[in-house]
Amino acid sequence: MARTGKKTLERSYKYLRIVGTHAALNVFFQNAEIDLASEIQGIGSEFLHVGRVAARIDMPLIINFQGVQRISSALVGKLVLLDKKTRAEGVKLEFRDMSDGVRSVIQKVMRPFDDDGNWASS
Repeated sequence: MARTGKKTLERSYKYLRIVGTHAALNVFFQNAEIDLASEIQGIGSEFLHVGRVAARIDMPLIINFQGVQRISSALVGKLVLLDKKTRAEGVKLEFRDMSDGVRSVIQKVMRPFDDDGNWASS
């Protein structure tokens, strides 16, 4: 973990990497292409765990797609489930740094996106 002058907490899971800052829990993907069924199942489980952590510590949850080039529509189902769970817990959820390909898959199911191409729960 690099020191940037701000206190951070970092933890890696099999499919996700979590970086906690004073402002939010940031979730990064370990792979650039997310399309295997077993991988998506694992990501779904890790999403739910991280969502519970965000609720417990009352922090926004940011899913960062930096470096992800392709996702399957099955992953969007996991994102929809995460959105429902975090809304129920009162956690703000955001998606950031999506490539055009990733954004186009997500936009088919989830709206609205802001002017910068990011998504946030309302």
